[in-house]
Amino acid sequence: MGILIQLKFKFLPLVLLLISSPVFAFELSSNSWFSTSGQATIRVGISGTAPSGISWNDSFKRAMDSWSNLTAFQFVSEDVFHDPCIMRGADEFGDSVTGVDFGADICGREFGSSTLAVTLTTGVCFNPQCTNGFDITDADIIFSSSESWDVYDGDRRSGAIDFGRVALHELGHAIGLRHENQANAVMQPLVSDLHSLTDDDINGANTIYGGEITDERVFLDTIHNISVRLPSSTSITQADFSDGLSGSLTALDPSIDNKFVDLYQYTFDSDSSIDLTLSSELFDVFLYLVRIDATQQPIAEYFFVDDNSGVGSDARITESLQAGTYWIGVSSVDTAAAGSYSFTFTANRIPTQRSFATFDSRFGVGVEINPNPRIQGELALSDFALDGKFVDLYQIEVGATADLRFDLTSTTVNTVLILTRILPEQELDSTLFLQDDDGGNLNNARINQTLTPGTYWIAATSFEGNETGSYEINMSVNTQ
Repeated sequence: MGILIQLKFKFLPLVLLLISSPVFAFELSSNSWFSTSGQATIRVGISGTAPSGISWNDSFKRAMDSWSNLTAFQFVSEDVFHDPCIMRGADEFGDSVTGVDFGADICGREFGSSTLAVTLTTGVCFNPQCTNGFDITDADIIFSSSESWDVYDGDRRSGAIDFGRVALHELGHAIGLRHENQANAVMQPLVSDLHSLTDDDINGANTIYGGEITDERVFLDTIHNISVRLPSSTSITQADFSDGLSGSLTALDPSIDNKFVDLYQYTFDSDSSIDLTLSSELFDVFLYLVRIDATQQPIAEYFFVDDNSGVGSDARITESLQAGTYWIGVSSVDTAAAGSYSFTFTANRIPTQRSFATFDSRFGVGVEINPNPRIQGELALSDFALDGKFVDLYQIEVGATADLRFDLTSTTVNTVLILTRILPEQELDSTLFLQDDDGGNLNNARINQTLTPGTYWIAATSFEGNETGSYEINMSVNTQ
């Protein structure tokens, strides 16, 4: 019986996209690293650094680590250059050593006009007809050198393509994933604002290599003794978004005023206008939409309810929302009503600047009032500097005593997190001034603290002077 070799090409076009998000619709290629038990070694020796100052090597290896840390597949890097085009000419199938680099072409073939990078996978077919895929032995990756590249997190930027998110995508092809045309995923065929793996990506890799498959609804414990469901599309980063879920109210659900209730959490990264509709053929529906702060307390200005503003007895809420975390509550008009329901909503980004209020503190640094459980920001040259280190300040209000965890993370900055209580007239409370450098993972910072009602400032800064880059602050309630 002869051995057949098959060459596969995968492309990532740079085209804008409107995304819909069914749950876990990952696409498998039937190709896998079977003989290596789900492990691939890549020689990473790309020369040069991005305009942001981050080396291409570091960015690429971070992308490898993302797949390795979150899935059953493991990438191993070797710090040596290997030309990905060795034995990649016509009728050649690679040298079974995986390399990565920039190139003006695809080993002699032209890049497409909108192609950012390609992954060339080669392997030994599982059957003589090669109808069942192949055992991958080589997965060379080439990035188009004619594009303008940089390394950054967050939304896409005009004139610069983020190398890291494209590397994540191409490594997904190297693992054995195809393009995902429906779900909100790094493996979607068109570059988007996504810059980290989603559940759809993770479950796709774990389906191939035997890792744990995450349920489509992860539950978050709350201080209200009601668990909140986190849909796979819980974080909304797109300019235009739509989602729809179905469920059932049952006697096992928690109740409010003797009415069963299900809660779902969504986080909007930008100010958005939304249209939310809830319907059921079995009971008269009642709909809640409420924004919560870092201590899981409702924010009164963003608390909406509706009974029958939709078609027939459907409930409907249409509002303009500030960026933040919201709970959608599904309940009934009648006591103890139960049965199946469905809700759909669309969200469209409002093209304005950040709407959070800021004020000048007496210390000469501006303070942003931002109650959200997640805050995204950037240390920049234009920021206030203290001892040569840039600082961003945020103010939150704690309405009820809560055990909180604060995480400050960044892929570009060695973070330092500061938490202090603010007394009247902006006096610092000397009894609560906390600072952390690396209490979290790697160079990230973390503070755990029980806070009593009051006003607090959170400072994001760096360990070294003149460090710049994006960061994220996540505040969560410890419910155990």
